[in-house]
Amino acid sequence: MTAGHSGELAEALSALARREAELEACRRQVADLDAELEATSRGLIALHAELENARQAEARLAAIVQFSDDAMFSTTADGEIQTWNPGAERLFGYGAAEAAGRPADMLVPSSSLHPFGEVLEQVRSAAQARSYDTRLRRGDGGLFDAAVTVSPMDDSGGAPAGFSVVVRDITDRLRLEAELAAVRAQQEVMSDRERIARDLHDMVIQRIFGAGLALQATAGMVRHPQAEERIRKVIGELDVTIHELRTAIFDLQHPPQQETTLRAAVLQLTTEAAERLGFSPAVAFEGPIDSAVSDEVAVQLLAVLREALSNIVRHARASGAEVVLSAGADLVLRITDDGRGLGETTRSSGLGNMGERARELGGVFEAVSPPSGGTRLVWRVPLS
Repeated sequence: MTAGHSGELAEALSALARREAELEACRRQVADLDAELEATSRGLIALHAELENARQAEARLAAIVQFSDDAMFSTTADGEIQTWNPGAERLFGYGAAEAAGRPADMLVPSSSLHPFGEVLEQVRSAAQARSYDTRLRRGDGGLFDAAVTVSPMDDSGGAPAGFSVVVRDITDRLRLEAELAAVRAQQEVMSDRERIARDLHDMVIQRIFGAGLALQATAGMVRHPQAEERIRKVIGELDVTIHELRTAIFDLQHPPQQETTLRAAVLQLTTEAAERLGFSPAVAFEGPIDSAVSDEVAVQLLAVLREALSNIVRHARASGAEVVLSAGADLVLRITDDGRGLGETTRSSGLGNMGERARELGGVFEAVSPPSGGTRLVWRVPLS
């Protein structure tokens, strides 16, 4: 092989080597691109799954809001209604188009405006949800008892944007609680009646019966006709007494025909409050409480009493309290305590709701701190 041919072969081999190196570099680039594409594909799949999960979660949340029996709506930071679910339409009587853009204050009676504003301020400052019970107003002007939960809402940047509000009508719950309290009180009364009946039967009747037998034996020993006649009359009176006691025992062992009584419900509420108060409030009744008060008025009165006792527990720092319920031309509920009296801490304690309940029934409500100290509440409604 000539020198020229050797040079050409060496050059060809060198070119081939460079070509193979270029091909290897291309193969590595292709492999790197394949790896990047695979990683990108996995990322896209994960992103799609995350977006799909988020979409499904949003759809579930929307379904909950759409079909919930509770009223749910959102407001701006200034309290302007933005969204309004069908539950809110049913509860308040406003359509979504009517409610949107209007202030949420339109749902709150004047007596509850201050507590509502305080709750919004607490939610805004603490950035935490807050729940409380109050009275709200429907579109037709009617008031109802409600449990309200207010939660803060943030925008995409994390800045406060407004509030979400959930409202539940608790009118039926309060009525059932009042009925349950009355039933419990009646059960306690029946327990006392049964105990008294046992004592009368096991102790009183037996003693009277024994005294009658002793008198019978004595009558046979007496020789004075007038004395014997008087003893016989006493024995007859004892027999009548035993008969009347047995009738009373029978009545005590059977519940009265009336299913529930307002007296029993009032006693039950004060008994339940005693454990939280640390003392038992004194309770007094005047007039035909159970026969003169309608069910509608009784429900409102028990709600006022429950709120008043709760206020004493939370705010009064009292060592004693008295509840007086009287029925005459008016039904009057007086609640007094020896606590620290009315002050700033009781401004949002439900006093406005008590007044609203009285006015709704054509009555009046007064809350004062007497010069002697403590607090006196007077809730008065007509019994027409």
